[in-house]
Amino acid sequence: MLVPFALIGGCTLQPAYQRPTLDLPGAWSNAPAEAPQPATVEREGWWALLGDPAVDQLVAAGLHDNPTLAEAAARVDQARAVASVENARRKPSLGVTANLSGARDRAGSGSATVAQASGDVGANLAWELDLWGRLRETATVARHRLTARTADAEAARLSIVAEIADTTLALRACTLIHAIRERDIGSREVEVKIIRARLEFGYVAPVAVATAQSNLASARTERIAQEEICRRLVDALVALSGLDAATILWLLPGDTRAQDAMQMPAPPPFAPALPATILLGHPGVVAAEREVAARWSEIAVARAERLPRIDLTALLTGQWLRALGSSDSYASGSIGAGVTAPLFDGGAGAANVRLAEAAYREAVAQLVFALRTAIRDIEDALAAQQSAIARIETAGEALAAARFTLSASEARWRAGSIAQLELEEARRQSRRAQESAVVAAADRARAWVALVRRTGTPWQDAGRVPADIVDSGNGKGRQ
Repeated sequence: MLVPFALIGGCTLQPAYQRPTLDLPGAWSNAPAEAPQPATVEREGWWALLGDPAVDQLVAAGLHDNPTLAEAAARVDQARAVASVENARRKPSLGVTANLSGARDRAGSGSATVAQASGDVGANLAWELDLWGRLRETATVARHRLTARTADAEAARLSIVAEIADTTLALRACTLIHAIRERDIGSREVEVKIIRARLEFGYVAPVAVATAQSNLASARTERIAQEEICRRLVDALVALSGLDAATILWLLPGDTRAQDAMQMPAPPPFAPALPATILLGHPGVVAAEREVAARWSEIAVARAERLPRIDLTALLTGQWLRALGSSDSYASGSIGAGVTAPLFDGGAGAANVRLAEAAYREAVAQLVFALRTAIRDIEDALAAQQSAIARIETAGEALAAARFTLSASEARWRAGSIAQLELEEARRQSRRAQESAVVAAADRARAWVALVRRTGTPWQDAGRVPADIVDSGNGKGRQ
């Protein structure tokens, strides 16, 4: 319940803002904020740790003249301008007025004329005494929303960079898998030729040829589907980076004859501790929490609007007059105060207070939702990272075994111990293992990018939370 303070000059109409109590997972709340990190990730250039030149160049292109970032920057500039306007309203305003006039009149019935000139210049001063903190609270609202829009801009930039990096990794994996499937089709074509030759000699039944042709057709269908996936990824990077498709394909393919997943970037190992400060620095949570603070101050503004307003005015004017060859001048000044106060508004003022209080509760609910969403996203990213790391190990074991089998089969084929049909089967097994290894390596790199994106803040900067958020959460001062 909001308990008004004493209504004296300069006092607010409600207690200082404190961040709402937020429920966090116990492991997060108790984790040390200064946990050692296996890798240091900087706020700028974190994507370079992937060691992928294509990611570096596409991110640089995507950050240059990006419409989404330009829109976010414009919102920050608007919020900054609003904050400047509201701060200026708390100070006295000084204006100047000037006037100059002249006239020529004919005197009597003769031809003589009378020249007349007059002028005045003056300064005026206006200043509202902010007795109930209305102007101060309005400026506070603007300041909180500036912080929120800045956090939104950081989130937009992080999202764009992560999207480019993730799509680039996906396209690199898609290209490698496409090359593997091309080689698989070649192997199956050889298999069909062998089985047809064996059919002519009566060694196999016609169904064996049909089966081999069906397998070949399925492999070609999978290749076509893979080509479509790659084209979609290229189109996505065109939209994200602004580069043309030819340039993107030139950056990416590399040696598609690689026999393993070594062309996929290997991100640095990382297992972040999860203190509550991670979430306090998350751009989405920062924006939502600052909106809560802004709505809190708007309650005080709505209450102050129902109280009397005192405006001080001052006017200093100098005037001069010249007529009939003589001149005169004088100065005048005035100072006063005006009081305005609502007497009867039909309940509009009270309704505005209730509206502001409801808007505050809405913002608190949105903050809780943003927090829960951030927790879920981070937990999902950690699970994906752990799964990818585990699959890297199993896929590596399968690939090593398949390579050994293929090497042994090639030696046996050269010695005449097995037919080429068995050799081709060993090759296909090796290529399936290669594809699994590529997928696992791609998932590991993409999971690393997702973890950066989901945590929303560089890990070594997890404790660097905006001072106004920390202070408001501890009840230090009024924000």
